[in-house]
Amino acid sequence: MRRLILLSVLLSFLSSATPAQTITPQLSDDETALQRNLLLTDLRALEIEALKLTRSLARALAQAEIADAAWSLDREWAKKLLREAYELTFPPEAEQIKLREKPVGAPPTPPTSDDRTRGGLRRRILSIASRDKVFVDKLAQSGLEKLASYESHQRYSTLAYEAAKDGNREAVADYVHKALAADPTQAGTYDAINELALKDRATADGLILQYIELLRQFPPTYENQGTLRTSFMLHRLVYPNSLLPQQNIPLPGTAVMRAYVRYEVERISRLEQDRLQRNRLSLLGIWEPLKKYAPELTATFMELEAQSRMPGDNSPLPTKKSIQEQYKERYEKRLKEALDSGEADEMTVNFAISRGDFDKARKLIAKLPDGAQKTQFTDTVNTKEAVSLAAKGDILGAETLAAQLTRAVSMLEAYPAIIKRCAADKNQTCVSLLTHQAVRQLKRADLTPNTPPAGIPMSIVPSNREFDPVLSSLSKLASLIAPLDEMLALEALDEVVAAANASALDTEQGRTGIDGELFRQLALRHDIRVRQAAEALKDRLRRIVALSAVYQARAAELAQTIKNGSSKK
Repeated sequence: MRRLILLSVLLSFLSSATPAQTITPQLSDDETALQRNLLLTDLRALEIEALKLTRSLARALAQAEIADAAWSLDREWAKKLLREAYELTFPPEAEQIKLREKPVGAPPTPPTSDDRTRGGLRRRILSIASRDKVFVDKLAQSGLEKLASYESHQRYSTLAYEAAKDGNREAVADYVHKALAADPTQAGTYDAINELALKDRATADGLILQYIELLRQFPPTYENQGTLRTSFMLHRLVYPNSLLPQQNIPLPGTAVMRAYVRYEVERISRLEQDRLQRNRLSLLGIWEPLKKYAPELTATFMELEAQSRMPGDNSPLPTKKSIQEQYKERYEKRLKEALDSGEADEMTVNFAISRGDFDKARKLIAKLPDGAQKTQFTDTVNTKEAVSLAAKGDILGAETLAAQLTRAVSMLEAYPAIIKRCAADKNQTCVSLLTHQAVRQLKRADLTPNTPPAGIPMSIVPSNREFDPVLSSLSKLASLIAPLDEMLALEALDEVVAAANASALDTEQGRTGIDGELFRQLALRHDIRVRQAAEALKDRLRRIVALSAVYQARAAELAQTIKNGSSKK
């Protein structure tokens, strides 16, 4: 009864408010308190619903999302929810003991489906908790005592990345140091350092220099694959755009490049003859930066280069250009042989697609026998070319190729890229037409996941109990179009709800397939409409996550209203 009285008072107060807004910008202290109490009542009701979830990972996700909404309303309750949620992500005690027994530097075990879910949940929980550094440090530490060095490295790497996105240089440095102290052979921190480099190249360079010095003190070994992991990480740090050129991360300064070259020369100098020969490509890879940043090491390099040659190899020392030409010649020779022979192999097709030789890739694909592999390659080449054309502004060409896609995983990659380009061009008609086309196509799409390349176990591919490409595609499309066309986004939200209700995802393991941020974003202006969509979700966990997102939007507006009122006073 009290809840109904409070609600009637609030509705009478809001009767003159604009329908698209849930909270008015001018509230008295009593009205603010009323809204806060109503919102906390709704969140407490969600907590009761969360307690009905029987599986720990599902309840952990539910409590984390409720805590996000409650953070500005009742900080202590939100922290209690996060502590409980974090505990729920831990594996059984027997598995914890095995993890604690793994020595520092041991290679990471390939993650299971549950491992991936647990890791994602911990990242989400720590992301919410990171609003209070003292609290998040204690929370992270509680997990480290149970799961040991690898978990320590991963969780501090997560916190470092979140801090880097917020531009908090001091926190990034602190968490990177803790991650590397836990296990300097793991490669979890390069994302955080490169993210920081977008905002502060000098501080990022300082962290790289400290990392290189740490590797000198604790040199990795080949026996536990530590050398492979640290070499990968160093390469991503000194050449941050090598895999994704569009990131446009500023390149490291002279001090970093010089330290990197010196470290590589020292590392390779310690190798036995047979391993030195296997590291010849790594050695040749530092020749160009060595000439520029550490020419005093030329004599040492030449000695190592001579020792790394195979017997009878009299080829000249390659330049950067000649190395690239060699790779190109090898690729073109392989491609010609495949086209001339009339037989195509999987690796050559993948090479052609990755290099953007789409026409030649199609000629190779045409030589394959009809079947699942040919269908997958056809979708792949159409997807990659559609994304390439969209990036160049050829929307019509990209749309034509996207219309030919048959697999949901391909549509998930192609349509968001094309629609994103339309949105960037402020072309609302293009966004609308492509969204409707994508929705129609997804309804009849093949849900089969991609088969991994030869030699890669099928176990790494998520099953339909772990990943739903249709649901993910619809959620991604709705999020993309929301800033440009809210009405169209609301239509897409209805499609998301329908797809979620038909999805085979195992929500008991904490996988919902829906994007809570989409509900939060649209609820800022369409609270009632989005709440109705959330309540239409049949699954309890999805409903809790979606309603929590709606309440997150309300809480954010209420916090801003209180802040505005305080500043005026």
